[in-house]
Amino acid sequence: MHDCILKEQCLRYYAGKMLPVDHHSALTIRPSTRSTNGCKEFHTMQTERLAWGFSLLFDDVKHHDYRSLRRSMETHFGSRFVYYRYHRGFNKLSEEEQQWVNELFLHYGYAAPRVYDNYQTCWKY
Repeated sequence: MHDCILKEQCLRYYAGKMLPVDHHSALTIRPSTRSTNGCKEFHTMQTERLAWGFSLLFDDVKHHDYRSLRRSMETHFGSRFVYYRYHRGFNKLSEEEQQWVNELFLHYGYAAPRVYDNYQTCWKY
């Protein structure tokens, strides 16, 4: 795939190039996947900022709004158990989910963007 014209923008090519020398095997993309229209397996190299931890999230929330905000988040995530997985960092909020949280708080009148305990930038796949 060294002759591929899309290799500089391809996450798969970059990942293969960054493999440690002691890795002796990896999944590969065969050259036959390429066509004149491009590559069926092409993924652009985009990063995403993930967030987790809710310790700071409710700092400016009034007491009478806290319970309904929290319940809305638990309902959105599916359960209290999943809510705590996001809080503890087992699950991480995507940029879209962070936007949803911002809109939820905006609906309750809290305009400041939400701040989470931790952030991680990773490749978007």
